[in-house]
Order: sequence, then C-alpha cells, then structure tokens
Amino acid sequence: MGALELETYRKCWLASSRFRRHNTEVAAERERERAIGLAEKEARAAIEKAMRTGKGFPRSASRSGHSSSSRSSIEDVDDDQDESLRRISDAERYPPNGGLVAARLLFSRIFDRRPALLDALRSGAPAILIDVGDALMLDRVAMVWRSILFESTTRFMDLARDPVKRREDLDALYLVVKEPPKSTSKISLDTTALSMLAFALPLIAISPLARSHLPEAVNAAATDRIDFPPLDATTIVRTIRIVTGKTCPQAIADGTLTHTSIADLDIAVRFDRTPQECLAELRRLNVAKIAKKKSRELTLSQLHGLGEAREWAEEAISDIEAWKRGEISWSAVPSGVALNGPAGCGKTTFAAVFAASAGLNFVSATLAKWQSSGEAHLGHLLRAMRQDFEAARARAPSCLFIDEIDSFPDRAGVTHSHRDYVIEVVNALLAEIDGIAGREGVVIMGASNDIGRCDPALLRAGRLERIVQIGLPDIPELEKMFRVRLGADLVDEDILPIAELAAGMTGADVERVVKDARRAARRDGGRSLVFDDLQKALVEDDDRPHELRWRTCVHEAAHILVDVIHFGPQNVFARVAKMQGRFGMSARRNNGYSSGTTEEYRKRLEVILAGRTAEQLICGSASHGAGGVPGSDLDSATGLACAMVGSFGLAGPTPLTYLGPARDAGTFLAFAEIRTAVNHELSEAARSCALLLKENRSVLEAIARRLAAHGRIDGAQVATLLAEARRDGLPSGRGGAEP
Repeated sequence: MGALELETYRKCWLASSRFRRHNTEVAAERERERAIGLAEKEARAAIEKAMRTGKGFPRSASRSGHSSSSRSSIEDVDDDQDESLRRISDAERYPPNGGLVAARLLFSRIFDRRPALLDALRSGAPAILIDVGDALMLDRVAMVWRSILFESTTRFMDLARDPVKRREDLDALYLVVKEPPKSTSKISLDTTALSMLAFALPLIAISPLARSHLPEAVNAAATDRIDFPPLDATTIVRTIRIVTGKTCPQAIADGTLTHTSIADLDIAVRFDRTPQECLAELRRLNVAKIAKKKSRELTLSQLHGLGEAREWAEEAISDIEAWKRGEISWSAVPSGVALNGPAGCGKTTFAAVFAASAGLNFVSATLAKWQSSGEAHLGHLLRAMRQDFEAARARAPSCLFIDEIDSFPDRAGVTHSHRDYVIEVVNALLAEIDGIAGREGVVIMGASNDIGRCDPALLRAGRLERIVQIGLPDIPELEKMFRVRLGADLVDEDILPIAELAAGMTGADVERVVKDARRAARRDGGRSLVFDDLQKALVEDDDRPHELRWRTCVHEAAHILVDVIHFGPQNVFARVAKMQGRFGMSARRNNGYSSGTTEEYRKRLEVILAGRTAEQLICGSASHGAGGVPGSDLDSATGLACAMVGSFGLAGPTPLTYLGPARDAGTFLAFAEIRTAVNHELSEAARSCALLLKENRSVLEAIARRLAAHGRIDGAQVATLLAEARRDGLPSGRGGAEP
C-alpha cells in the first residue's frame, strides 16, 4: 500500500471507528432510557396499587425521591452524550459508505503509482485529466478527490460554474463534467479554460472521456491523462475491513466478484455485518447478475463465427483507445463499416458488443423506425433521422448502428412513381453521414443481408468504406459458440457431435437450441442440463418408413465417399438425422485452400451430385431430395456451374466473357447459351460421378449400412473401407445388400 493510500486508509478507518463507537454509545443510551422508563412505569404502578389498598406510599418508591433520582441519571447521561458528540464530526455521525471508501482508496492509489505527479501537483501547475467511465464511480470520485489531494484550506475555482477570480485568491482549478456539453456551453467553457490556464495553477479535470467531454483547450494543455482503475479484490477486502472494523478471514479469488459494482458495495458492505456476511451478499448479487444476464450480453472474446468482423473490431478498438489517449486523430480511426451476411448470423449482436467493448454509447436506428415517426411524411422521416445522428454526436464517443441498411437502395435503379421520395431519403442519409464524418468520436455501422442493393455512394471511402462479410459459422466455430452459451454446463463433455449436427446454423439458432435444452431440463424436475437435452433439442424423431431412411443413408454415403476419393479423408463427416426439415448431411469442417482450377471445380460438382446419382444406382431412381429448395444439391451445383461458365472463366463456349460476380451467377441462366453450357457441365459431372460410384459400389453400400446403424461416419472410416475393398480385390459393382 502506497503512502497516500495508507493515509486515506487510516482516515477512513478512524472515521468508521468513531461512528461505530458513537453508534454503540447511542444504542447504550437508548437502552438506559428504556430501562429508566420501565422503572418509572413500575414505580407508578406500585404507587397506584398502594393508593388503592390504603397502605400509603412505599418508601422505596416515593414520588419526589424517584423523580429526583431519575432527573439526576438523565442529566448525567445527557452530559456523557454531549461529550461523545463532541468527539466526532458531523460527517462521522453517518454510517461509512462502502462505495465512497472504495473510491477514496482507488483514487489514492492512482497517485501512489505516480509519485512524481503528486509532487508536481503540490509544487507546480500540471493539468491532469482523469477518465472515469463508470457513472456511479464518477459521482463518488467527484465527492472525494479534493480531500485526498489537497488541504482543507485550499482555495478552488470550478471552471464550469464559478466566476473568474484573481490568481492571488486561488490555489487550484478543477472541472468535473458528467455529460457532453452542448455546443454553446462548450464554446463558453473553452473560452474560460483558455483564460484560466494562463494562471499557471494545478488543474484537475474529471469526466467519462476527456476527448469528447472536456474543452479543447483543456485537452491540449493536458500534461497527464489517467484512466481510472476498476474495482479489484484488494480494494473490496480493504473496504470491508474499514466499514465493518473486522478483517476478512479469507482472500477473494480472482473472478469471484467479476460483476461487482460500486452500487453493490453500497448494498452489501455495512457496519452491522461481519466480513463473511458482506462477502456472502456480494456473491449473491454477483450470481444474480450472471443469472439475469441476457444470452446476447457477450464480450468480444466470446463472439465466434464472425470471421473478419472480429479482426476489424479488435483493430478499431485499438485505434479508438489510441485516439482517447490523444496519440492519433479521429481521421485515423476506422469509423465507417458495413456488415453483410445472412439473417441470424449475429450482425446486431456484434454491433452492440463492439460498442460496449470500445466504450462507445450505442444508438440504434432503422429506416422503418424513422419512417414510422410522426405521420410518416417525408419531413417527419428526415427529422427523425437527423435526431438520431444528433444523439450520436451528443453522446460521443458513440456507435450509430443502422440496421437493414439495404433499405436505402441504389438511386440509379429506382424507376417507380415514388422515385423522387426515395432519392431524397437516400440523399439525406448521405448528407448526414458526410456531416458526421468530420466530427470526432462517432462510429457509423450498417448491417445488411444483401449489401449489393445499397447505393454505391453509401459504400464509398469516407462513408461506410469497409464492407465486412459475416458468413455462416463452420463446425469449430459452432462448437465454441455452444461452449459460450452453455457456460458451466457440460464442461467435461465432448460437444463436437452437437456442433456437427448444427452445421449450417447461425448464432441465433445456437442460442435457441441451448434455450430449448435448458427448458427441457427445467421441466424435468429442475435438473441440470445433460448432453441428451442438447441432442433432443436438435434432432427430431424420425418416423419415416424404412425405405426412405435407407435412401437417405445411400444419398449421404455417396457424398462422403466421392469427397474422400477426390479431396482426402481429413475433416469430413456424414450424418443421418432428422432436423430442421433435412434428414442428413455431409460436410467438411475445414475446406482449406483451393487451387481454383477447372479440374477441382468439376470434382466439387461430382461431390454435390453424388447423392442423387447414388440413389439412381442403388435405389433404381432419384428422388426430389436433391432439389426443391434454395441450398439444395441441385441449387448448389447449378450455381457453381453458372459461376464456372460466366464468372470464373473456366467452362463454356466463351470462357473469357465475364457476366458478373459469382454471387449473381444464378442470373446468368437468363441467357440460353449459358443454360446449355451449364447443363453440359452438370451432365458430365453426373456421368463421371456415376462411373466412380459403380467402381466403388461395395464401399458405397458399406458406408450406407454404417450410417443406418450408427447415424455417423467420418472420413477416416471411409478411407479404411476403401483400403479394405482394394486389398480384398472386390469386383466393381459388387457389395453388401440393403440391411
């Protein structure tokens, strides 16, 4: 413990001790008054009884004697009470406050760690800026800092409220700002600060963030910038010791009170409790916060499956912190980004978590929200838009999140009768973003399921200049997402099979599955979550006829067999289970790097078409299971073939003709020559795949039987079956029969 913190500790301890002694004396006095009152009551009762019986007054209870004795005792007690009150100050007549004690200790520790700064404060004229991000802590610090750093006779001037004084009447300047000042008051405050800095007096400025809350002159004059430290176990233990007067019997383990706040200290740490009782109450409050914590209240480190979005966030937060320290200008901070990805992949959650991690106030908006304000006239919409942008500026540092940003379409493509209305709305948004781009402390973030619909001007440099793609999480990322949401449950269980079953799901789906599993456990006697709860939340009962289940096994067996033959056995698996409208799947946990050649893409077509081809080979005909919906085998194969023909330049009669990006490949089918070329690629892939499956029919059927029996097979097991078949020299086209 440093010298200043030790001095603060002793003062707080003495004040707390005086209060506890005073409180004991007051309680004793009340007990004596109660005893005297009881004695008087008994004496009156005895006198009344004597009068009724005619025996006269009892000597021991004479009215005058007792009254004299009572008055003498009360006067003596009053004298003692007055003497006790004279020993403590008015402030010490109130119970010690845990939050204030902790704030005093933490504030003292700041300057103990900077002894040169404390010397400069007492002999020079430093300008010290202290950022206190927590609003409750800021309130406490504003109450205690002067008594810690200065003598009681020090003469201060509050730059925000006091009239300008002569230098000879001042010893120090200070400024405490809790909210970003309005533009008019900010100019006035800046003028005052400029004039007072010439006095060469120590200046202490306290705010949530100096860069956005304090005058430019104060920021420019700063000799030291300090981030106020968070609550820690040592401070909590010392606070309990001071308030209760007793030592904590045990240390607080790291992480036990992670969510403890200043308000929790006010609630839990009281002079009438033992240290054990204080700690128990703090733990109760901590557990209650964790239990009430929303599933989406995550930290950046707990976000998985977001790819480059997380990398962007980490870089942006690093730059924002550098800006807060005054090391870089806001123009160097990446302050405009567009998130693009399918629904449910976590774009909104990411935006909120990023803002919290970066220490930014979060302002959320959508075109629908703006349009629904007032009577939905254009003027009302534009006013609502302007108000949200103004709110973001006023609350800087902040993040303005605009969801469904593709609601602002490309102006060039708008041809309907309301074209002028739409263009004016888009123009207004562009003007607001341009207006905010030159203002410090505001990050603009948009989110879309299809960023290609947005006006190109919205995505240019200086606006939402960085497009971050967020796709569906792969299996390793899904496993991490389940771990985060499961918390302390199933820590010793292997949940990779659950992640495999969840392939193709989004973060929102993972959240729903865990929620359903927990609900099932609660309804079953309120027990703890088990592995089967998760599996049942994912997999439905398969009540299909045996023939249909076998067809599914054949279909998935073909996918994994061709995949292993072409791309190897690593990180590939197949499963058969009824869930979310599908009955099976085959997938790779990591596709690795792609050479991008025609040969490789044709092999991928064979893998995609293998299921349908195997149904024809083993079951006699194909079923509709390979198509019918977006994302089906036929949809994927057709899209890939279109990209090969019209985007990648790898196939077709005119491979050098570029028709558009691969994501728009489906639109190429509007051209007859493209349809012909695509059909040729698909037919050749199906023919080649059929030959491959016929050569390995025995292995195909062995894989299908394994799936029927166990529901899962991986690439290594498939490779073993292939090796055994080649070693045994089984003839092509022969193999086991349907089980």
